[in-house]
Amino acid sequence: MTALEDKLGRYTAPSSDTEQEKQDRAERMVRKAVEGWSGFDGVGIRFLPKGSYKNNTNVRADSDVDIAVIHKGFHYLNDDALRPSDKIVRHPVTGKRYEGAAFRAELEAAMRSAYGSDCDTSGSTAIEIAENGGRVKADVVPSFEHRKYYYDAQGRVRYFEGTTTRRTNGEWVINYPEQQYDNGVEKNERGTGRRYKRMVRILKRVENDLVAAGKIEALPSYFMECLVYCVPNGRFNHGGLTPLTDDITAVVAHIWSQTKPDGLAKDWYEPNGIKPLFGPGQKWSMDDAHTLALETWQNLGLK
Repeated sequence: MTALEDKLGRYTAPSSDTEQEKQDRAERMVRKAVEGWSGFDGVGIRFLPKGSYKNNTNVRADSDVDIAVIHKGFHYLNDDALRPSDKIVRHPVTGKRYEGAAFRAELEAAMRSAYGSDCDTSGSTAIEIAENGGRVKADVVPSFEHRKYYYDAQGRVRYFEGTTTRRTNGEWVINYPEQQYDNGVEKNERGTGRRYKRMVRILKRVENDLVAAGKIEALPSYFMECLVYCVPNGRFNHGGLTPLTDDITAVVAHIWSQTKPDGLAKDWYEPNGIKPLFGPGQKWSMDDAHTLALETWQNLGLK
């Protein structure tokens, strides 16, 4: 085994058992705080762990927990793609509505009651619960169900079901975490011989190294997952004496070549298969991906 292969083997490791226990504890504590809050009496709530914690792509340097707290009393929708005759009829909502910012305010109150000074509500999207000796940091995201309507190949009205979150500046962010999870499992288990998530962890660890060395600015952890997801399955699952080295070489080379200014990455999608990876409103660009691939190649000394 080469020194690089040994290093990559260490980089594929997920959170330790101790960290996993702290992650699970953080999730349970958030659930308990919400379920015990009287302001949510009579309100349907669903909890959806998401991000690298849920998708098993977290590494030891990035072990926080993302939990969407979803109001089930009603849903938001986008039917812009439908003809006027097919537009969705909106029905009035009864009971505690907690629309938009009101739901966030009530969730903030519940978290402050449970966690006191460990609760930070200054973020634009998530309510942050600080790490302590018994739990990791938790990002609690007030969310609503969301439906994006479209026509299928037979012209029938269908919808993608996701979640939407209202940021404190009034912007709405739509995500599809359940599709992301299902597609990631499919690629990992049946598409790449369980190498997909290993390559994601390697790229995340190298990105952490590059940031620490001042080579690049920090990128969202999810971005590395997206980039590796867009690499064809045939680039994974090498055999021989250095399978991880050969896999990461093929993965990084593909990302680098496809993120040139005229590259095909402009047509890539997130792992959910719905949102364009380099569409409007994203926190990253093709140039970020290209630079990350180049710096990763040089950092690992790939050939």
